[in-house]
Amino acid sequence: MSQNYNLSYLQEVSKGNIPFMLDMIQIFLTKTPETLEILHQEIEKSNWEMVGFFAHKLKATYAYMGMNDLKEILIKIEKSAKQNENLTEIPAWFQAIYNATQPALKDINEQKELLEKSL
Repeated sequence: MSQNYNLSYLQEVSKGNIPFMLDMIQIFLTKTPETLEILHQEIEKSNWEMVGFFAHKLKATYAYMGMNDLKEILIKIEKSAKQNENLTEIPAWFQAIYNATQPALKDINEQKELLEKSL
């Protein structure tokens, strides 16, 4: 199991409301891969304004899933894209996020299935 996520923040925010947690997890599992793909496309096009927009959009999602290291990388991407600084670093930063997210998606889905069984 990946250790790059932590559902304790989501548990705290939801006050243990499992249906709410399941909804948030499902949104993460559905929307994150889509948004990452769009972010990747915008990086490939060097569309820095949109890179900053989509990095900003992903930050909260990663935060509530307890993926704070990846959230910090997204902050660097957002800031760099908006300030036109360190642009050559952004593809590597994105790849780090992508590589860490893929196993987490699988693990978080397994956690979701366990939560569903507890209902």
